[in-house]
Amino acid sequence: MINLLKYHKQILYYIVMVGCGGNGGYAVQRITKMMHAFTHVPSYLMLADPDQIEEKNLLRQPFVKQDLAKKKSEVLANRYGATYGLRIGSYSDSYIESVEQLENLFNQTDYMHKQGQHIQKVLIGAVDNGFSRKIMDDYFQKSDDIIYIDAGIEGVYVPSGDRSPEEWTADEQQEHIESGYSGQVVIGLKKNGKVLLPPLNEVYPIDVKDAIPPSHNCGLEPYQPQRMIANENAALQISTIVNELFSSNSILVNVVNFNARTMLSRPTYVDETK
Repeated sequence: MINLLKYHKQILYYIVMVGCGGNGGYAVQRITKMMHAFTHVPSYLMLADPDQIEEKNLLRQPFVKQDLAKKKSEVLANRYGATYGLRIGSYSDSYIESVEQLENLFNQTDYMHKQGQHIQKVLIGAVDNGFSRKIMDDYFQKSDDIIYIDAGIEGVYVPSGDRSPEEWTADEQQEHIESGYSGQVVIGLKKNGKVLLPPLNEVYPIDVKDAIPPSHNCGLEPYQPQRMIANENAALQISTIVNELFSSNSILVNVVNFNARTMLSRPTYVDETK
């Protein structure tokens, strides 16, 4: 366990979440409820996602028909800000494709900062592409003090070729049934310029071949479906980490691997000597 009060007497948790789709959308539901419940814990949430809500999103993301064609980050910020009486920020002008953009998102709360209070940056990555993850890793490397939480899940296997499910082989059908449930959450931590917990790229190296910025990637890659239950499990793991920060100012794990089908969750706990 790493207790942040070892470094700071007073903490304001400044959370920036990049990605408000399957994993991120459900995480926003839980984090905002905790922000409301932990009234004694100073916190702020900024959501970043320029994507518009589409019909296909209604199947596995926390949106309804009335949200169609609206920006995901704006809908979630308005909905849960109003529900819990919170001031939630949103950025929907563009994708986050530079370290400078992330830095700007972490500079929106001067009005909340009290003397003697440490602003603890918490970056949450809920994206599905290597380019965005590389930007967040670059920001982690540049920062002297940051918590970086990244969540990812596997896509559902869909056999190649223009064939209906009835035409799939038995092996293809079985792989389709079993796929799309696994995922992982990695928590990286830097304090005073020292890496105490390795971030995603050091645990699961980011695929450098996935180098197309999200703004240029529309239509270039086939849509790979995800399972709602895997999204919900990823969000649960994220919110469990945030809950521990709010309740004890501590980080208990570095990596959590999970399977939403078998209900397996395998954490790698933090070195107790840290």
